[in-house]
Parts: sequence; C-alpha cells; structure tokens
Amino acid sequence: VKELAQGRPTLVETDMRSFTAGEKRFVAHILEAAAIIEDIFQKQKGTFALRDRLPANDSASRALFFRSQGPKCEAPLTQNDPACSAIPEAPKGKLSGMYPQEMLGNDKFCDELGKEADKKLMDPFTVVRKKDGKLAAVPYTEEYKSDMTAVSTLLARAAEDLDPKEAALKAYLLAASKAFLDNDWVPADEAWAKMGVDNSKWYLRIGPDETYEEPCNTKALFHVSFALINQKSLFWQKKLDPLKTDMENELAKLAGGPYKARKVSFKLPDFIDVALNAGDARPAFGATIGQSLPNFGPVANEGRGRTVAMTSFYTDPDSIAALKETSESLLCKDTMAVYTTDAGPQLMSTVLHEAAHNLGPAHQYKVNGKIDREVFGGPLASTFEELKAQTAALYFTDWLVGKKEISQEEADKAHVRDLVWSFGHISRGMYTETGQPKSYSQLASIQLMHLVKEGAVEWRANESAANGKDKGCFAVNLKKFPAATKKLMTEVAGIKGRGDKKGAETLVAKWVDCGKKGGKPDATCTTAQDTIKERVLRAPKPSFLYAIRFE
Repeated sequence: VKELAQGRPTLVETDMRSFTAGEKRFVAHILEAAAIIEDIFQKQKGTFALRDRLPANDSASRALFFRSQGPKCEAPLTQNDPACSAIPEAPKGKLSGMYPQEMLGNDKFCDELGKEADKKLMDPFTVVRKKDGKLAAVPYTEEYKSDMTAVSTLLARAAEDLDPKEAALKAYLLAASKAFLDNDWVPADEAWAKMGVDNSKWYLRIGPDETYEEPCNTKALFHVSFALINQKSLFWQKKLDPLKTDMENELAKLAGGPYKARKVSFKLPDFIDVALNAGDARPAFGATIGQSLPNFGPVANEGRGRTVAMTSFYTDPDSIAALKETSESLLCKDTMAVYTTDAGPQLMSTVLHEAAHNLGPAHQYKVNGKIDREVFGGPLASTFEELKAQTAALYFTDWLVGKKEISQEEADKAHVRDLVWSFGHISRGMYTETGQPKSYSQLASIQLMHLVKEGAVEWRANESAANGKDKGCFAVNLKKFPAATKKLMTEVAGIKGRGDKKGAETLVAKWVDCGKKGGKPDATCTTAQDTIKERVLRAPKPSFLYAIRFE
C-alpha cells in the first residue's frame, strides 16, 4: 500500500469513435499484439512465471504486479524494502530471464560475458543459455517462438485492414511481421525509417529496442509504442533541419580528436500523441517523452533513424499542478519567476535531446575499433550517451539564441524547466535496489553539480523557497549558464570521443556518488541529493494507464 501510494493513476484516453471500421480493426490487432508483447517482456525480465504466485484475492498486490510488470516495489521510498513485494517470499537479488540464473549472483557477470570468445553472446537479439555445459546465444525467435509467431500473425492481419493511403505503414507492418519470425530486424528498421509525418497518420514501433532495464544494458527489450502523429512537429523540423550539419560540426569541434564530424541525415522529431505503451515502454512511473530509434544496425549507424517527442504526457491538470508545487519547494523566488507551466520550453529541450542522439560520438561510434558499450561497459555507456544528449540540449538552447532562432526569454524558461526535470530524476535515487545505475538520475546529478560548481546554479541555504515554507533553495544565474554548459559539453563529448572510461568513472564518483566511494565526501552534493529527494517525493508520481474508445 505504501508503494502504491507513491503513484498517481493518470489516464491517457484516445477517442477513436469517429474512425472507420477498418481503422478500428487495425487498432484492435495492435492492442492484441501489445498484450503478447507484455508477456514476452515479462519473460525477459524473469517475472512472467511469478504471476502464478500472486495471492488470489489481494487486489493491492495484483495492482502492484500490473504496474511494475513484476513483484518488486520500484517507488523511491520502498524500492529497498525487502518486505515490499507483490508475492510472498519475494525473490532477492537481480531478476532476469535473459541469462542463466546462476550467473545473476555474480556482480561481474556482464563484464565476464563480454570477454567470452563467442561474441554472439552479446548480440542484442539473443538470450544466453547453457547448452552442453557451454554458454550459447539463443535467438529471440527460438526462445519466444510461440509468442513471436502470434505477434507476426496479428501484424500481418493489421496490414490487411489499413487504408491504401497508408502504404508506408503497411510496408512496416509486413516487414515487422517477418522479423518476428526470422529475428532479422534490419528490413523492419528500413521500412520504419521511411515513415513520418508526411506519409502516415499513425506512429507504431513494435519489437526489441532499448536496453536500459536489463542487467547488462546489452539485450534489446520488447515494447510497443502506438500513437497518432501530431502535425505541430513540422514547426521544429523546418527550424532545425537546415542546421543539422552545423550542429554535428559544433559537437565534433567540442569533442576534439579523434572524433571527426560525420555527414548526418537523421530525421528531426515527429510529435506523437501516444494512445498505448506496452512492455518496456510502460514503466511503473512516468513515461518516456522522447526517443531515437533504432539503436542497432545500419539504419542506426548511418543516422537514418527516427526521433519522436511524446506530446500527450504530463499535460493533465493534476500533473501540471503537482510539478509547479514541487518546483516552488525547491526554487528560490527569483528563479521561480522564470518558471512556466507552458509545455513549449520542455518540448524544445526534448527535441534537442533526441536530435543529439544522432550527433557526435553516439552508441555505434567506434574508438580503437570498439563501440561505446565495449569501451565503457553497458551501464556506463548508457549513462554517458544520455548525458551527452541532455547536455547537448542545454548547450544548443543557447546556441540557437546566437543563431537568432529562439529568443533569450525562451532559452531562460527552458533552462529553468530543465533544472526542474533534473530534480525529478535525482529524486529517484542513483541506483536500483540491486545496484544497477539509473542512467537519467546519474546524468541529472552530474549536470546539476557541474552547474553548481560553475556558478550557474546556486544553493542558498538560508533563503526560503518560493513556496515560503521550505528553508534553502536553488537559484539559477542565467548569465553563467551558456559558459557552464559549453564546458560540460566539451568534457562529456571528449570523454565519449576518446573512449575515456577513467574520465567517465571520475565524473560518476564525484557527482553521482558525491565522493563517498573511496574519495572525499562532498557535502554540497549530498545535501542537494537529499533535499531534492525529500521535497520531490512529497507528491505521488504519475502512473500512466491507457484507454482507447471505439464507441
């Protein structure tokens, strides 16, 4: 009950009553496929079989298992409480269905797996199993054969119900249907990359993509993101499309050698109004508000993927009011005067963040012949790719002011909203209960403490926050912001460009762990993390639920 109380059920409802009969049949097939994707995802997590242990008449436990897609408590105040579980005798340690159970108790098993001679073991579209006493990579299509076949059939049926005008979406559905049978996701990526605001009213991504929620940050997890395209994205596409090459050159200059600017051809974000998230795309709390895919293969390597910004989240009155109340508890009065409830500045930041995943040294960039997860290890690689993207969002905001594409007022409001965004992630803690790094939390703490060090953000211990109740608050010195973000962008891009694992670990030790692990503890860092956690966690977090109205 304490776990559930930390979430606020928030409905995302999409009205499709005016849609054609064919469109409704198409959507129904996608919904059925999404339910199977949730089964596959829970098998990947190692939680699917635990459903049978749910107490029959315990509605709270069943609500928790549905929300978390597993028995473990995930809210900040209960995630480390061994008594908090949806099932009796909660499993201890890491849970995963991707690796042999006996490997999960070894904290170094991911590193050891990466050193195995058989490199297929690290292939993102396989699970690791033991065969004849040896580790073997088993393709998803073999491990989840019946589920994959069922999804393939549903996607093929969905394609049959589409309007002839939706040729691009039909091509993707058929390519994805085939991928669910042969585990070759490249043709599906190629078809998906050809879709966009100009040739489809729908957004659909179904298959294995992100790696953040698995122990080694290597195996792609299954999800569904299903939405309607929002035409407002054309504004930012027209504004930023001519600047893509300039943005790549800018990051390359800051990164320095050996990284060299590339020819970039990625699509700028489409705005989408999400109707349904499933599997890995449906976390217990909150929702992804921007995404660049795919992560693997030639479409990713050549910068031909798609980027989206989700515009239908956090726009309900409860979410807006809760965020403002939290902001007033942490920001000083003069900084709160720059705060806005308008979604525009945060949306711009999301667009820049997702665009930056396609710029500079990204996931598939090689230094000394190795991509980032081989250089840094999966978890650290994930953290620094996200740190690069979010720091680029801060940096390019001021860069766009210099280009006269946005006003200084718009940039100032975006910086304050980005600071508030960082508070939310810092409040969730830096690690999971099993010690796995939380990428967004860690990048947020690194950014905040760098801005404090550079004087762009100040902790005023003796000043009351904007709500007039809390003692101590954060103030933004907007004049120092551009120089501070440029300095961090240079450092982070350089670390990724050089493959500087030691440099990355130093930043984590200093501004994530606050110097507590083998160094000199930083009181300012600790105070900031503790204060943010206490004040942000007063309000329950949105836990999104999805509904589609057909009649």
